[in-house]
Amino acid sequence: MVVSTDRSLRVLVTSTPGVGHLGPLSPLAAALQAAGHQVLWATAEEACDRVRAMGFDAVSCGMGVGDRLASLTPQMPEIMALDPRRRRQRMFVGFFAQNAAPRMLADLTAVFDSFRPHVVIHEMAELAAAPLAAGRGIPHLTVAFSGALHQSVLGGALDAMDQIWLANGIADAGIGDLFGALYVHPFPGSFGSPPADVTSLLMRPGSAGGTADVPDWLVEMGGNRPLVYLTAGTERAAWEAPWVAAFEALAGLDVDAVATIGPLVDLASLGTVPDNVRVERFVPQHGLLVRAGVVASHGGAGTVLGAAAHGVPQVLYPIAADQWDNADAVSRSGAGVVCELGHRDASALAAAFQRALLEPEMRSASGLVAAEIAAMPSAADHVATIEALVP
Repeated sequence: MVVSTDRSLRVLVTSTPGVGHLGPLSPLAAALQAAGHQVLWATAEEACDRVRAMGFDAVSCGMGVGDRLASLTPQMPEIMALDPRRRRQRMFVGFFAQNAAPRMLADLTAVFDSFRPHVVIHEMAELAAAPLAAGRGIPHLTVAFSGALHQSVLGGALDAMDQIWLANGIADAGIGDLFGALYVHPFPGSFGSPPADVTSLLMRPGSAGGTADVPDWLVEMGGNRPLVYLTAGTERAAWEAPWVAAFEALAGLDVDAVATIGPLVDLASLGTVPDNVRVERFVPQHGLLVRAGVVASHGGAGTVLGAAAHGVPQVLYPIAADQWDNADAVSRSGAGVVCELGHRDASALAAAFQRALLEPEMRSASGLVAAEIAAMPSAADHVATIEALVP
């Protein structure tokens, strides 16, 4: 446990409600709380119970995932017509800057006034806290959940929020204003560098939420033959994963597989599930990662970094958001293979699984990435740095 020798600080943590946006903040929030600081987490109502279950006080602020998706519905046909690697700019700006930020700003202003934080920590998609903190002279910092955003994404977000920055006394806000005093970067060097022109800290990815019990049926898996772990996360896009083709591919391989499909995928849409594949709504990921020979996923940052930290080769079928960037980062490092949209039939997926299972170069690259992650500083290592931001 980290023991602070300084006075107790009021730390405000702000985030959008997605699971992949909450998790990267939790280690730092937990380390600060363990050091004796008071942590209050502001997020949408739908995520408050999850935050409280992680051990933090929570207050409801901002837009839920469903409302955020609905807000961009009129633009989605045009966005989806773009090359998938060009969609992120439109989606990030539309979801988080144009729609979520004004709603969060209205709710968060009252929290700033009542809680009076000494320091504010926000994830990189929660954009309202930065102008509120900067306008009040409160130090703030950004915790990223994946790789650095492209300049076009950042520029679009700043342009969309220009009036919000002006209303808080900041003219011509730049990337330094948006990210704050520090930018906490979760990617190992082989996956990509933090943004330029900001003060950045590397932080080993992880979760402060503890580890759930491993189900009995999982204990023996991965011993007699390789275990393939398939997932597409827990959000609405999980139904777009190539489940049917992946199951057909796995049926012809000498492996066991566990597919976690999340709460929203219709079981009837999965087709024939072969005998060597077990389908579950949810399984604690740590129990799968320590046993898996291959992780096949949508490229969500939590799964990508979890697999990377365990040195497991990856097969990636990105669907939306940052997943294409994450998949490309894994591919560049040599630790995985990306299945493009036109190459997700059973034969293409079988070939990708075979590469991940058999190629020594991919397994070696995965081990090197895992060593990089293990050498990164922990959240606890950064407590004193954050304390020093406060006069």
